[in-house]
Amino acid sequence: MKNVGPITQKRLISHFQTPRKIYDATEEELKNVRGIRETTISSIINSKSLVESEKIMDRMLQNNINLLTIHDRFYPIQAKACKESPAILYYKGNLMEFQTAVAVVGSRRCTTYGRNVAEQIGEKLSSLHIPIVSGFAKGIDSYVHAACVKEDGYPIVFLGGGVDICYPKEQHRLYEKIVESGLILSQYPPGTLPKPKQFLQRNSLISAWSSEVIVVEAGKTSGALWTARFARNHGKRLLAVPNQLYVKEGVGTNQLLAQGAIPFIGIESLDAVKRMRLNNDQNLKQTLQSHPILSNLTSPTPVQKLALQLNINNEDLMNELFELELQGKVTIRGNIVKKTNTK
Repeated sequence: MKNVGPITQKRLISHFQTPRKIYDATEEELKNVRGIRETTISSIINSKSLVESEKIMDRMLQNNINLLTIHDRFYPIQAKACKESPAILYYKGNLMEFQTAVAVVGSRRCTTYGRNVAEQIGEKLSSLHIPIVSGFAKGIDSYVHAACVKEDGYPIVFLGGGVDICYPKEQHRLYEKIVESGLILSQYPPGTLPKPKQFLQRNSLISAWSSEVIVVEAGKTSGALWTARFARNHGKRLLAVPNQLYVKEGVGTNQLLAQGAIPFIGIESLDAVKRMRLNNDQNLKQTLQSHPILSNLTSPTPVQKLALQLNINNEDLMNELFELELQGKVTIRGNIVKKTNTK
């Protein structure tokens, strides 16, 4: 829906709890949603037809496409916390729960050196049973996922169009193998053709679904640099593979290193990722248990009172509460927030 992006989607669902209530909401009820704009309200009020939705559902049935909602247990917690993550994703393939995943990205026009590194990373991560996230472009993306498939790993692909459209089409065989062993996702409805702007949004989700991002090889204007930028914004660990000074395909990765990215100095460094994966569940549990908001929520509490207790403003508190609600840790009803009853 026009003027309803991922942030607004999640605010609406958090406020109304169900899509049906959003659909039935009056203009006055919509105005009570925090941060909602007049253009958004107008889009919702004037978009009551479900004809397009029915077309989408028909195409999903015809192409064996499923829907993943942000409240589903298979939607990674680290992705829920990123503002670019949409309320729903379309997917083909097999969902699997995980806490750690590594994004591996790079240029379409890569060197033999870049290809070799990508394939070695794909093989190593697969042997460690760590999912690999990428974008299915020619070059580094496809080489790392081809190696992942070959080693019986778990490849996760984000597309810049609908999940029923294999782009580039000459990679159809790899596409089918990924559907069999891994997962192909998109925030765009089936039948959506790839467009430049959509690839940028896709890059944000590659970062969102990952614990860390490795840029193997990137030219000065490579789209992989956007993925690196999102990784920094998301607080993800960013690594770059060093390249020769005068190789144009490595200008971007060397630039990332100059800006503070961690040098990727060999396959053995991926063992640190394995240790991170083994400790991740315990670390996540401890982090959530020690969260200051959760520590202060001994009983249902008004938001304003909680803000005073924590000495932060209401807007910052609501942003934190919203992320905790997505993680299933709190429930917000009107102006009252309480802990969710989870084991």
